[in-house]
Amino acid sequence: MIQFDGLSIIIGRRYKNTDATVHWQGDRVTVMIGDTIARTLTPDRTTRYQKLSHKS
Repeated sequence: MIQFDGLSIIIGRRYKNTDATVHWQGDRVTVMIGDTIARTLTPDRTTRYQKLSHKS
């Protein structure tokens, strides 16, 4: 989990204890671990915790 702009973004256990870089453009957030995209999302501002979605 990373903290960003008042949100808690879940990125998964595989990235535990690693450094992340967050890129934010408009409504889109991309979380990078090294050269790997760990997660992209459009945050739901109605909830603090941004859970992983397995729908797509």
